[in-house]
Amino acid sequence: MFQPLTREMLPAIYARQQKLHTLSSEFDAFRLFVWKELDLSEVAFWRDTFALRCQAQGETWNLAPPETEALPELLAAMEAYERAQGGTVFRFLHIGTPDSFPGEGFTAEPRRDLYDYIYRAEDLATMRGRAYGAKRNQIAQFKRNYDWRFEPLTPDNRNDCLRLVAIWDATHQGTMLAQERKAVERMLQCTQSLGQSGGVLYADGQPAAFAIGSHPRAELLDILAEKALPQYTGAYSAIIQAYAAYTLEHTPFAYINREEDMGLENLRNAKLQLKPDHLVEKTLMSKPL
Repeated sequence: MFQPLTREMLPAIYARQQKLHTLSSEFDAFRLFVWKELDLSEVAFWRDTFALRCQAQGETWNLAPPETEALPELLAAMEAYERAQGGTVFRFLHIGTPDSFPGEGFTAEPRRDLYDYIYRAEDLATMRGRAYGAKRNQIAQFKRNYDWRFEPLTPDNRNDCLRLVAIWDATHQGTMLAQERKAVERMLQCTQSLGQSGGVLYADGQPAAFAIGSHPRAELLDILAEKALPQYTGAYSAIIQAYAAYTLEHTPFAYINREEDMGLENLRNAKLQLKPDHLVEKTLMSKPL
């Protein structure tokens, strides 16, 4: 039923993902490709959409878009496949609350750490209003203090992103740093057209921040990578606003998904300070086999 994700599958996934309406971040060919080595994603094409099987937190999880046709039938097929692989528990990450899940006999575990933060694109592109006063001040400070410019991401400046990541990694610790660097390298090296874009922010001629995202469907921009060097005051707020404004100008859309906070308090506070429009709830449904 499932096959390991390959580069050759990406166009078919990309075509199917554009028909979806969910604002969740999981169903994005570009995202699947760049995190392939960490998630070990497998794909099954189902009717006019697709389903996923991946490794998460040391477990095997299954996923499918919430609007999947005949989802109960797909769940039964997934369960049978997991049992045939020797699994003893079937886990399905449901995009939504337990009461909207169509399966029976499952234990529900709300996963607040995986909720996606959804923002109105216009809010982040303009940062108008009282709620964004502090962010506007940070951006103004950045623009006053530095000779700055924003450039769309191109083959000519992608090495500047790698230089920035190397500087960041030298002053930070964490088990995910190596995986994040590999993911960024894959983002920068991907030559297939999968809706991706990016931008680099410079201060006094040096790369101060960058952002990379993709459009998994017309109304959504998904932010996959974002780094800003702390020595450039205001660079983080500036790259958020500059990249949002750039993408909105070239490809009109409604929402930006800034993905989950992984249960990290500092990251959660930072995402909440940007005033999300809403959060995409997720529930891990488990069932013994």
